[in-house]
Amino acid sequence: MSPPRYVADEAALDHLGREAKQWTCPHCRRAGTLNAHGALRGGAEHGPGKDARRGRRFFCSDRGRRPGCGRTFSVFLAQVFAGASVRTAAWWRFCRGRLAGLGVLAAWEAARSGFSLESAYRWWRGWRRAEPALRSRWWRGREPPEGLGAVIERTYGADDPLAAFQVREQRAWPGFAS
Repeated sequence: MSPPRYVADEAALDHLGREAKQWTCPHCRRAGTLNAHGALRGGAEHGPGKDARRGRRFFCSDRGRRPGCGRTFSVFLAQVFAGASVRTAAWWRFCRGRLAGLGVLAAWEAARSGFSLESAYRWWRGWRRAEPALRSRWWRGREPPEGLGAVIERTYGADDPLAAFQVREQRAWPGFAS
């Protein structure tokens, strides 16, 4: 069995690290060769040092007589986007504002993300590129009558639907693919 790509919280990430030997490597498909290799740390939105845990790295050991491939892979917390500093909750607050009709600046300030406005524009372009895939996923390519935001919240919950998507679907949110 291969390890998940996203986990719900840090406790699940630690548990996965303890069970690393029971998983198969996603690259070479060998069992018993994985080691928890270290924490993924990166930019946090707020706080001292702006450093936060984002996931965990795993190593398929090829040292000594171990039959692994020597490659590493990452398992991310669902609350982060791989390759982006913004957290899913802040991004969803911004998207909800934009889908409600606010401008980019107003929605970004309401989301209180701590990042620059240029980041908002760049990430919003990613959302716009992913919108057709989102619509076809839930509404056969048309705009849902109650709006795309309502469908996403109904499907994955209102608290943090993007994190719930990443845990349930085991893939990155469209527009933030890594």
